[in-house]
Amino acid sequence: MHLDQRPHKLQRVPEMDITFTEQDAREVHYPHNDALVIKINCGSTQLWRVLVDNGSAVDILYFDAFKKMGLNESDLKPATTPLYGFTGDSLMPMGMIELMVSVGTFPWVSSLMTQFLVVDCPSAFNAMLGRPILREL
Repeated sequence: MHLDQRPHKLQRVPEMDITFTEQDAREVHYPHNDALVIKINCGSTQLWRVLVDNGSAVDILYFDAFKKMGLNESDLKPATTPLYGFTGDSLMPMGMIELMVSVGTFPWVSSLMTQFLVVDCPSAFNAMLGRPILREL
């Protein structure tokens, strides 16, 4: 392999601290030991109550949120592999869909295309961001 055939390394961006202000805490109910729940822009919709779960191997969009976003089942691509939870239960996804996801606040916004598995099961959340998107952000 010649040196000019190697892929170019991405420029490393200096790491920044994640900080929270008093304004960020105004809607937090204390005592607080909740999971990390955020809002994101997904497609053309702002989704509230999105769980960040670094233990999940997939990114999930719950069917109730899918419908509220105005998407149709015909927008789904087939997904043939069941999901398994930590209890061993399995759930067959309805399908998968690729959507643009934006997180952050200007000027620190990151946007990328994300493949979600769509599942029809009850949840307190609209979506769950797992390791696939967290790795890319």
